Amino acid sequence: MQDAAARRPPSLRRGWDPAECIICYSAYDLSGHLPRRLYCGHTFCQACVRRLDTPVHEQRWIPCPQCRQSTPTPRGGVAMLDLDLAAFLAIKAEREPARVEPWPPTPLKDGTTVTQQPAGLCPTLGPQPHFPPPRCCRDCGSLCCLSLGGREV
Repeated sequence: MQDAAARRPPSLRRGWDPAECIICYSAYDLSGHLPRRLYCGHTFCQACVRRLDTPVHEQRWIPCPQCRQSTPTPRGGVAMLDLDLAAFLAIKAEREPARVEPWPPTPLKDGTTVTQQPAGLCPTLGPQPHFPPPRCCRDCGSLCCLSLGGREV
């Protein structure tokens, strides 16, 4: 007979970390232990899901070890199953350095604050093209005909 702690779902057991596979207890990572989500919504590492992948009647299925619902194996294999995005982003956030916010403008010694780029840092643009102003098709000097489909009101 199992004790009550063993019958609880993994998320309610003491010491269980949602960032690890409940089959092999390995922490999810960005290579062999990617968190893969089955159709039932349960998540396991890619290595364990590969071991669960079994052929049944000329088709490959992945039985969920938690609820026993079967997920058909995608054509590209287990690697084509959806990632558990929340777990994946949590892992990625742990691995990447924190992004630093830009510094606010600091005043110079005389108390002024630089809010524009100093002149001379950007190359000057050569001569710009000159376009003639739009005119009416009847040379009346207004845009009335152009905006109303060629007829003056």
